[in-house]
Amino acid sequence: GPDGNIGMNYCAANANSTGSIGSLSVAGSATASDNDITLTAPDLPTFSWGFFITSQTPGFVANPGGSQGNLCLSGAIGRYVGPGQIKNSGASGSFSLAIDLTATPTPTGFVTIMGGETWNFQCWHRDAVGGMAVSNFTDAVRVDFQ
Repeated sequence: GPDGNIGMNYCAANANSTGSIGSLSVAGSATASDNDITLTAPDLPTFSWGFFITSQTPGFVANPGGSQGNLCLSGAIGRYVGPGQIKNSGASGSFSLAIDLTATPTPTGFVTIMGGETWNFQCWHRDAVGGMAVSNFTDAVRVDFQ
């Protein structure tokens, strides 16, 4: 898009403990062979841990496992939890991750994203309600790769 983001946001996120709604942006190239994608999750609680998740299948589950948010993926959900991939939002309440499209996580191992495939991304992060640790999600983004 004109702002440098690719993909289409979908699935409403719930407000987190800051009162803001965490969002997700995907910047880079939708051409899979370029291998140039960065996921960014702004408007998170400060100093909150989180990671990105991905699936080829969109979905909707409200408050999974006691979360305060909505899981917007289904099917085979991969987690970016390798070395350096679990992030902290720090004082800015935001974090980013440049992803490798040749090592996309799935429950059964890594796959390469190819042109013609559609992948969905979301951020799952820690949150707190009344001093109790919970989790929350951003909205999700669907990217149609070329």
